[in-house]
Amino acid sequence: MTTPSSEQAGLVRVLARGDVLALAFGAMIGWGWIVLTGTAIQSAGSLGAIIAFIIGGLAIVLVGLTYAELAAAMPKVGGEHVYSYRALGHLPSFLCTWAIILGYLSVVAFEAVALPTVIEHLAPNYAVGHLWTIAGWEVKATWVAVGVGGSLVMMIINYFGVTTAALLQKWSPG
Repeated sequence: MTTPSSEQAGLVRVLARGDVLALAFGAMIGWGWIVLTGTAIQSAGSLGAIIAFIIGGLAIVLVGLTYAELAAAMPKVGGEHVYSYRALGHLPSFLCTWAIILGYLSVVAFEAVALPTVIEHLAPNYAVGHLWTIAGWEVKATWVAVGVGGSLVMMIINYFGVTTAALLQKWSPG
């Protein structure tokens, strides 16, 4: 029996293939397309929305194939940071990693706004408690509470780890 190298011994498999598929599907597809489809069709028209979804789908396929190759070639914890460090070196990798972090922060901000929007469609006129107006939109206290609450729930899920996130992703309806 051979013993794994010290580099391999540090990684422990905690996700099954189904877990990885559920997380990847949720991360790439998510529920944003459901929320934004109506807006896309209204602004681009039916044909424009179809073309946009086809182009976006092809881009996701290419990104997925790239990640599959990189993950197989470099099975190390760190994802994009590891890949950019190996390809570009220290400073470009540092900049790349910070760009990704800032991108993730913008997604969190979008999700914190999208969740109250969905709740508004499910329970019209739940928004009360005017706080301020920005870009012509009135921000209500209940919207902020739902956005912050959703963010806290996601923080708790992530605190418990990727196994919990994968389990909840597989149980979720969407």
